[in-house]
Amino acid sequence: MSYESARDLPSFLELELQLKLLRLLRKGGRKEAASIETQLREMAETIDAFYQLLGEKHWILHDRLSLTAVRSVLAAADGDADRAEQLLIEHYHDPERLTLMLLPLWKLPAMRRRLDLVDKARRDYFDGRFYATVHVLLSVMDGFVNEFENVRRGLHARKPEELHAWDSVVGHHLGLAHAHKTFTKGRSATQEEPVYELYRNGIVHGSILNYDNVTVATKAFNRLLAVSDWAVAREKEQQHQAEEPPTWSSVGRQFRKAFGAFREQAKVEHANRRWKPVEYLPGSENFTGHPLYQQTHELLTCWKRRNYGSLSDLMTHGLHRKHGKSVRSEVRRAFEPFPLADFEIREIRHDMAAAGTVLAVLDHSGGQRVSAELRWVREDAQAYPCPEPMPGQWRLVFQPREFLTRATPLSVE
Repeated sequence: MSYESARDLPSFLELELQLKLLRLLRKGGRKEAASIETQLREMAETIDAFYQLLGEKHWILHDRLSLTAVRSVLAAADGDADRAEQLLIEHYHDPERLTLMLLPLWKLPAMRRRLDLVDKARRDYFDGRFYATVHVLLSVMDGFVNEFENVRRGLHARKPEELHAWDSVVGHHLGLAHAHKTFTKGRSATQEEPVYELYRNGIVHGSILNYDNVTVATKAFNRLLAVSDWAVAREKEQQHQAEEPPTWSSVGRQFRKAFGAFREQAKVEHANRRWKPVEYLPGSENFTGHPLYQQTHELLTCWKRRNYGSLSDLMTHGLHRKHGKSVRSEVRRAFEPFPLADFEIREIRHDMAAAGTVLAVLDHSGGQRVSAELRWVREDAQAYPCPEPMPGQWRLVFQPREFLTRATPLSVE
């Protein structure tokens, strides 16, 4: 069963009920409830507006799409679905942003095993090999869904009703299940005209030939992230069904949990809306005091001292979960062939509320001097990007095969 509106999601309905209790049971609760209701309404309207405009083009709103970004797309498109699609593709087609969107995939064990393939698809995507991106991600999705549940059937073998996502925005009636109808649509005759949908069966079986474009490749990433949300929703639904009947004390705990989670999400959205990119150069105010400077200085110092254990502690949670106890060995293998003699931090670009880039000059042993970009994300304990002042830590988004290849050789001064 799909949801006609975001307001039909169980969490929305539960929160609305709890807000009524807040008015009755908590002093000053009416004002606080009114503020939260406004934010809740705005969230629901944004989700429904996204699907109303882009649902028939089979785009899916998943948890890694910022509602702030969605609002910007909808406002700029002004009701033009083609323009909205173009803007959404531009949103994905940013190397740092897409990397951040993909980071939480490591939380799903069946997806974790396939992250190397996802990374290859990501590099193909930005190198313009869209056909390769599509094929690799289709295989990843099929394999992931096949392994995720005891029912051994890939994504292509699932019926749309099997992809209902309980209490998730991908469960919207124009969401994942709706888009799946084109995913599995059969094509017997060979078609050479360009297509802009993710026709899995036609592409894999070779009857659709002209799918090598950024739209289909971006939809493949969009579908991958929606499928991961579906998996999380399935786990959440099973946990919900296994819970004991509610008592007054359990209702109170659920209220505090749901209320707290909503407030935290509201804080993130508020910070993202108010964020303005800023750059810092040596000599400018707050340059050396900025957390990104301090974290970069610590990381490069560890590299220079060949302290790969401490260096690995500054990597994202995703890298640690992917490699487990061998993460230090992986980091050592990546960094040890390039011993660092000295370094200079030259610029900080705090371009997103929970992400930023540091430009540095690295002097390697042997006289090679390169300019490198280090991408950082501010994560909470669950590996979700979180802006200040929420609790979190800056961690390096590290792609071993790209970190040094992105570096630009400099002439020795």
